[in-house]
This record gives sequence, C-alpha cells and structure tokens, in this order.
Amino acid sequence: MDLLTLQPNTITLDLKHPATGENLGVSVELRSLESDEVKAVERQLKNKALKGGRNTVTAEKIDDNTIALLSAAIVSWAFSGDANLGGDKKPACTEANKRKLLAVPALAKQIDVALGDEAAFFVPSETA
Repeated sequence: MDLLTLQPNTITLDLKHPATGENLGVSVELRSLESDEVKAVERQLKNKALKGGRNTVTAEKIDDNTIALLSAAIVSWAFSGDANLGGDKKPACTEANKRKLLAVPALAKQIDVALGDEAAFFVPSETA
C-alpha cells in the first residue's frame, strides 16, 4: 500500500435526540478534522490569535473557534420528515445555517464526538 494515498473519507452522521436516541431527521456529512479544508480554517484562527498578541484569548473566543472548526467539517446535510431549522425544512448548508445548527449544544456535541473518531474516516467507502 502506498502510504501517500492514505486519505480520509467523509462520514455521515444521523443526528439523534439527546434524551431518546431517536433520529431527528437530519443527516450530516462530515469531513475529517485532518482535511485540507478544516486545517485551512484552523491555520487562519491560529494566525489571527498570533497577530492579536498576548492575553487576548477568552472563553467566548475559544467557543467561537470551536464552532468555526465544527462548521468547516460539515460538508452537507439532508433534512427529512418534520426536521427543520428555524422553520425552514430544506435549509441551505451555508455558514450561517451551520452556526445555527451548532448553536444547539447537544447537536454540536454529537458532531464533535463523531469527528473525534478518526478511524471512522478511514473505513473504505462503498464507491472505492
């Protein structure tokens, strides 16, 4: 196996109700935290922090940076059934809408946990 060809796939996460485990009708396609797209956002955040000088980090800034990284990991989504985002049953997968979804802590946590499972991104895809 050529080690230079070892690249992560995307995964699909079905969001669930935190109390019941019932599917919420939202499937989110995620890219690895090691993907070029997420790494670019991470570098941008680091560069901004370095330019800001010392003692400019706040809890709010850390939370905002976490949301930015989670948002960068979302490739697409599909809503079905009664699932909606603020009344929109077919919300576009825009940065603003990603942030709305991630503003729900239980959903952001599910995405964060899924992104932490690095091995899941290396399972051979059905098309590979």
